[in-house]
Amino acid sequence: MKFHLLSGCGEGCGLMQRIQEEGNECTVNIEGKDYTSAFDGILTKSENPKEGSIIIVDTDGMGKEADGYRKRGFKVFGGSAFADKLEQERDFGLSYMQGHGIQIPETKIFTTFVQAIDWVKERKRDEKFVFKPNGEDLPCKLTYCAEDRDDLLSYLRFVGRYFVSKIEDFVLQTFVEGPIVSTEFWVGPNGFIRPANHTVEVKKFLNDNLGPSTGCQGNLVWEADEDEVTALMLALEDDLIKESFVGCIDLNAILSEQGPMGLEWTPRFGLDAMPTFLRLVDGDIGKLIADITLGQTDEMRLHDLIAGGVRISIPPYPIEPTTDVKKVLSQSPNIGVPIKGLEDAYYYEVMKWEGELVHSSGTGVIAVVSDAADDVVDCLTIPYEILEGASIPDKQYRTDLQIVLPDMFQEACEVLCGIKKS
Repeated sequence: MKFHLLSGCGEGCGLMQRIQEEGNECTVNIEGKDYTSAFDGILTKSENPKEGSIIIVDTDGMGKEADGYRKRGFKVFGGSAFADKLEQERDFGLSYMQGHGIQIPETKIFTTFVQAIDWVKERKRDEKFVFKPNGEDLPCKLTYCAEDRDDLLSYLRFVGRYFVSKIEDFVLQTFVEGPIVSTEFWVGPNGFIRPANHTVEVKKFLNDNLGPSTGCQGNLVWEADEDEVTALMLALEDDLIKESFVGCIDLNAILSEQGPMGLEWTPRFGLDAMPTFLRLVDGDIGKLIADITLGQTDEMRLHDLIAGGVRISIPPYPIEPTTDVKKVLSQSPNIGVPIKGLEDAYYYEVMKWEGELVHSSGTGVIAVVSDAADDVVDCLTIPYEILEGASIPDKQYRTDLQIVLPDMFQEACEVLCGIKKS
């Protein structure tokens, strides 16, 4: 079979590497100018897919291109104008939740900081809100959970001073207590592929949840039971079929005392959830994606295990992809940094240079190292052994995930069992 990856930063190249190792013909088109050398010497680069290729789209913002390939007769997994709208337009995404019976925290949308500041001044001093901006090329670290009203007012003034021209609108969402869990279904032309999977993840860059928020620093992924969260998502199935949505869709939700409350959609591969999830897939992932896009299956086989993953990086990460990467790299170069001893990993920004694996262009995200086991602690044991033994200048990763993630997993499972359908 033939596969072609349409990518922004090359994040799906590790998936294509696995599909290629399964005996398939793979090509890759990375559009982000700061990431074009990723997987040089490992995967074949091409701007155009070969006839009969299955197109895989690994990120948002490429919906029009993905839909264009569909109109040309290609089978496409991931990416659509509908998916882009669902993820990028917060008001639409939240309305879509409510329209399908999913509760959301009290949410108010603002278009100006002056309006928001005046509104917050009238709230009680001890009320807690989460600030979530909407706009193109915004750093994920801007999302902020304020301690109280005064903390939020200070933060709004700070963000308004530096990012007002980039933020189209933003929401203030009442803070709700409870574990946060992502629930994902893969979707074919005839609906959901069973089973779903759950993820808990750590976003803060440093141990003890210090530092800026990143996409993900570590996670656990496991097969989902038929609980209330998966039942809520089943209400989407008919509409997703009507939208011709084929790919992955994830609901990020708080498991509150009032029931699950939706926070946001991820209608694409979750990172680093997808690389970790691959540990659970029983069989060839290329054949599975092909069968899904062709409407030839409604299920996937998963190992009855828990998968855990740890992200490893080098400076200047965690700078955002929206940064002027070339300007930063002129002071902190990382192209060509040697990567030794990092085996059995899902790679991001790597390439072969003179026969050696080195860091390619990019922000410094090297890989996710993962494993699967019966136990939430054991599934992270081998990844940490690999990371400790890897020889990479200035390597950086969280070392406390065998403590943090099992606690998050236990809390999530206790609540999921409490709301599990009889």
